[in-house]
Amino acid sequence: MAKSLELRFGTSLGKTKAMSVKDPILNLTTEKAQQAMNSIISLNMFQLEGANPYATVVGARYVERVVEDIFEVE
Repeated sequence: MAKSLELRFGTSLGKTKAMSVKDPILNLTTEKAQQAMNSIISLNMFQLEGANPYATVVGARYVERVVEDIFEVE
């Protein structure tokens, strides 16, 4: 199973944008996750179609993905 950390932000246009982190630190506290997200926001280094995609903190969650191969050609 692959686990990732999904950081969910509010955009400056009122929409939601997610940032996914592979192989995250597990068992993050709310405070640590919010600190990291606020650091990303304070950098103000992203712009998408004239808007800031990472303007406010919405939430963070771990996401697990299960991949089951049927077959693979070698």
